[in-house]
Amino acid sequence: MKKVIKKYSTFLKYILVAVISFLIDISLFTLFNRVIIKEIIISTILARIISSFINYLLNRDKVFKSGENSKKTIIKYYILVVVQMLVSAFTVKGLKYILKIDATLIKIPVECVIFICNYFIQKLFIFKRKDLYEE
Repeated sequence: MKKVIKKYSTFLKYILVAVISFLIDISLFTLFNRVIIKEIIISTILARIISSFINYLLNRDKVFKSGENSKKTIIKYYILVVVQMLVSAFTVKGLKYILKIDATLIKIPVECVIFICNYFIQKLFIFKRKDLYEE
């Protein structure tokens, strides 16, 4: 079991950081939407900006332990965030049109695929941890 944990420790940390980021995002969204701003779109955007920045810092420092230039990595990270949102939105919309089922049921597997792709994109291209290929 220790071998498995060690082999996949980076990915397990990535999952933990994703959960933490999600909890921050949903908590901030709720706070902004119910107490401070009371506007869904603005609350969503503000919560996502804050949670994604925390996600970036944790992934850079704790998950991938990147020594790359922070200016370059944050720009690449936010390009990925925007691309991810667009891919998710258009894929869910297109599959909903084709399959005629609830968007949430479509979004879950779509986000799972994007989540795994993002791990490899962050590992190999954003934080450039090629020494983690063994996973």
